[in-house]
Amino acid sequence: MYLFAMLFPGQGVQYVNMLSCFLKKEKIFQNIFEEASEYIGCNLLKLIKEGPLNKINHSKYTQPIILTSSIAIYKFWRKCNGKNPSFMSGHSLGEYSALVCSKALKFKDALKVVSLRGKYMQKVILNRSCLVKAIIGLNKDTIKKICQKYISKTVSIASINSDNQIIISGDKLDVYQASLDCKKHGAKFIFNVNLDIPVHSYLMKPVAKKMENILKKIKIQKPKIPVVNNVDVKCENNSENIKKALIKQIYKTVRWKEIIDFIQSKSVFTMLEIGPNNILTNLNKNNINLISLNTSNKQCFSQAFKIIN
Repeated sequence: MYLFAMLFPGQGVQYVNMLSCFLKKEKIFQNIFEEASEYIGCNLLKLIKEGPLNKINHSKYTQPIILTSSIAIYKFWRKCNGKNPSFMSGHSLGEYSALVCSKALKFKDALKVVSLRGKYMQKVILNRSCLVKAIIGLNKDTIKKICQKYISKTVSIASINSDNQIIISGDKLDVYQASLDCKKHGAKFIFNVNLDIPVHSYLMKPVAKKMENILKKIKIQKPKIPVVNNVDVKCENNSENIKKALIKQIYKTVRWKEIIDFIQSKSVFTMLEIGPNNILTNLNKNNINLISLNTSNKQCFSQAFKIIN
């Protein structure tokens, strides 16, 4: 039996005219987007086809768009009789996609949660400027020490994506200063991440409280396929523990590198990204032990399907 894991992306993978090759020919994509559009009260199909990009990049739209994209690709995979994975995991927002595809969470409930999640996250920046930067080629201990200089917790490690890439986020001026410190300490390359909200930072703590109230009313069941969560790198079966992890995820570091290591430790060496881009696939490209595939277009989907099935 061919073992593989499905990986679901978070914010930052969106672009105008995404999934166009699927949407032109596959009715299942149109149907799922229409269902999501009706629920959100916004024509998501029109939005991703025509933009504008600044609206697509607005969290309250981005999050439902990415969730719906991943669910549509997964449903198409299953419609083609594609195998189910040994594990699922989602980067940040992608954890909701994984929970839907593992049948722990209903699609309409996930849409409700992520649209509010996006809305509340966007509100954080109403009275402050924020920045998200990727630090390439500097170890996490050095970056952690730099972030700890900001005793008011205005700079946080948002995500440890790989040995080579760590994301910091928070207050704009402080993140900028922290990135200069990283450069001084030997970072090879630093670039802005396409996000204007301080993802997975201490500044998101108020949003976590709101998410707790929302998730109280949502039913979550035991996943049919194990889902490795972001904050504990664990596969939880208990509804309350899954919810606690989703709440903490808002302001805690995404431990993506450890998630990939955990999946590998279970003798799973093929990773399939279920989304409209290949960002998670690219993070794995330096890992010689992994086969990394994606489903960002028809050609990539077909290639992955042949290898896995």
